[in-house]
Amino acid sequence: MKRRATTGDVVEERRAEQAPGPVGSVLFGALSSFRKDTLRLLTELQREYGGVARMKMGPYLVHQVTAPEAVRHILQDNARNYVRGRFYRGFNLFFGRGMLTTDGAEWRTRRAVGRPFFHRAGLRARSDVITGTVEELLASWEPSARSGEPVDITDDMMRLAMGVLGRMLFGVDLRRYADRLLPAVRFSLKAMIITGEVEQLLPRWVPTSYQRSLKRHQRTLNDVMDEIIDLHRRGEGSPDSVVTALLKATHGATGEPFTQRQIRAELKTLFLAGHETTGCALTWTLYAIARHEDVRRALDAELTEVLGGRVPTAEDLDDLPYLRAVVDESLRLYPPIWLFPRDAIADDRVGGYHVPAGSTVLVPVYAAHHNPAVWDNPEAFVPERFCPAQTARPANSRPANSLSACPRSTTDTDADAETEGAPRQRDRYDYFPFGGGARKCIGMDLALLELRLAVAMVVQRYRLELVPGHPVSPTALVSLRPQPGVLLRIGPADRDRTAPSA
Repeated sequence: MKRRATTGDVVEERRAEQAPGPVGSVLFGALSSFRKDTLRLLTELQREYGGVARMKMGPYLVHQVTAPEAVRHILQDNARNYVRGRFYRGFNLFFGRGMLTTDGAEWRTRRAVGRPFFHRAGLRARSDVITGTVEELLASWEPSARSGEPVDITDDMMRLAMGVLGRMLFGVDLRRYADRLLPAVRFSLKAMIITGEVEQLLPRWVPTSYQRSLKRHQRTLNDVMDEIIDLHRRGEGSPDSVVTALLKATHGATGEPFTQRQIRAELKTLFLAGHETTGCALTWTLYAIARHEDVRRALDAELTEVLGGRVPTAEDLDDLPYLRAVVDESLRLYPPIWLFPRDAIADDRVGGYHVPAGSTVLVPVYAAHHNPAVWDNPEAFVPERFCPAQTARPANSRPANSLSACPRSTTDTDADAETEGAPRQRDRYDYFPFGGGARKCIGMDLALLELRLAVAMVVQRYRLELVPGHPVSPTALVSLRPQPGVLLRIGPADRDRTAPSA
């Protein structure tokens, strides 16, 4: 007779199905390493244990997923089994219950209100809003270009992203609130990541300086959003803005209008997620160009050939493949959204391993984008790896003639490559700076449009040079922030606007 399986047999079977991973300390597991250097821990975990790894972080069981088929399973194929979970609890401190932090029908209702504002054709038709905002930034840099004084471009990129977001979506120029908002954003980026520090774990009613700062910055964000909502209620905002749409929206199940608190939560979500990630991406891309003279020359040559110094339009972007490759490579090396956390609702199998209900799954974009099994020389900035597949070169080579750095493709690309630049021979989930599945970042097309237009205009107008002795490193906050900042000298680009010889 066949022996009936016992509870002990089931336990042994589950152990056999466990993903590999570090043991860590008995009490805290990998939590101390996560606090100390998050990016290093996640990258080393991927390289040592592979595409699905298991670890303990304090009292929590965590699985890290970087293998493309496993990432697809979490974000797309079985996405209904994975909710925002415990890692998003800190986000509620500043976002509230908005599109980013909700699931199911509540999320679908909120997403439906915002979706019409992010259609690619509509965004492209209004690209002059982006180029006009960039022109204002470039003009503000003129005194620094004349004096040679270094500029920390991080806040400038955040203000630029605020200006675009406000004019495109909010019906007001958010830069008028920047002096109030920027300090609140800087504080929130740290406060939303729950690291286990004592000041974060104390009850809210304990009157510490941290709690006082937390409440002050929460109040600032709420006050600004309320001012923008009230402005629209008085009819002084744009009738075509997302604020107006939220004021008119109703919940599908109840037919009730959104409350002030619910509208405020959506606006905070669009503001914090929309400007912060794009501002970081712009900062990192300009930093990478300043670090790599050969990339700057190749990009300058393409821009000169196609634009001849004029302001780019959305239609020009199809004729600027190297510009696209530079932006895509920056998003690979420095993904602003560096992590997608989820919690499992029910037991699941991921990459052949058992993932129990209630455990946390981390999908670290940063580690996946730095995987040497997928990316040749992954720590190097090599835009050529994103050239069209039929002309792509090895990632460690760059042609001497920069005009041919990334020839235009003569064939159509698939939908994912068209929106995110991933060559067709790679798996869709080797490269996913905007996530995937139904919850792919709603602002992806706006971000890419803004990045490409802004980078083209900056490189045409100025030459950016790094300040010696000012190291920059990525820090894993809510977004991938450069620390301590990106300090650049700004000079005119005209002095070397000559094409290289063949």
